[in-house]
Amino acid sequence: MTNEEKLLELWEDKQVMRTMLNFGRALDLGDWALYRSTFTDIVNIDFTRLTTMPEVRVSADLWTKFAEQILSPVRRHHVYTNWDIKVDGDKAYALVYMTARHFKAGDRGASDNAQYGWYDVWLERSPKGWLIYRLKHDFQWIEGNDSLLDVHQPELMKTMYEIFTEENIKAAQAALTAA
Repeated sequence: MTNEEKLLELWEDKQVMRTMLNFGRALDLGDWALYRSTFTDIVNIDFTRLTTMPEVRVSADLWTKFAEQILSPVRRHHVYTNWDIKVDGDKAYALVYMTARHFKAGDRGASDNAQYGWYDVWLERSPKGWLIYRLKHDFQWIEGNDSLLDVHQPELMKTMYEIFTEENIKAAQAALTAA
């Protein structure tokens, strides 16, 4: 590799990392506009391990609404490490280890919940920088109180019914087949 190629590789890695760091920082701050800005308009989301629902293809606006509704009631702290980034032209893939901690004082068990695992992230270059078009959340284990992330809130349940539809599952499968 020439020095210019090495420098370009470092630059591309840094830009992919910036997208993911914005993603995590936005979750922690509740900056939902910043969170939304890390995605393409339509995004494949695979949180199967966490939700037990198959991968879906939805608008990033709807996914952002879901994230805001489920996470706003808790304090959040995300840490990303062990970056493995591969850039191929205008597409990139990143495997990013994560620790996601959640805290909410309560009287039904522990006040914290932590997820230890990684994200598989597929990104594409855009005029706005690298954007996530597919995101897979995986974990090795979870500690603490799962009830902190209360999925039974009425507005959140409505949003989940919009996201996890048969149509969105089929759209995700079709997008993967076409890729």
